[in-house]
Amino acid sequence: MGYATEAEFADFLAPEAAPALARRLLETASGLIDELLIGAVYAIDDDGNPADAAVADAFTKAVCHQAQYMAVTGDETGANANVSSLAQGGLSITRSLGGSKGSVGAGRTPRYSENAIGVLKARGLLPIRPRAY
Repeated sequence: MGYATEAEFADFLAPEAAPALARRLLETASGLIDELLIGAVYAIDDDGNPADAAVADAFTKAVCHQAQYMAVTGDETGANANVSSLAQGGLSITRSLGGSKGSVGAGRTPRYSENAIGVLKARGLLPIRPRAY
């Protein structure tokens, strides 16, 4: 299920234009956000969509942030996760290969946009605490 439309993505990116591959970015981003939502608890309607407008809006924003992140890094697939230096057009990125070896590993490009994660955290949708019933 996609959480953001091409029109919503274009509005999010304004005044910059949406990339030609916006639909594909949004589909991939929606799948990545679904990965982050595993275990999240929220009300849904009969179609399986978030019942709360604020939750739906958080999903839309998170997907737009994730799609923008993938467009900016030029990496839809995660294949460049171990790249320490990247130049594309006028953009040049160098990543440190040292540091802590957290879940992403030293020198790895994070799979998820920090902004997308922040949107989900702010709404309490990132399932980081176990629930016992």
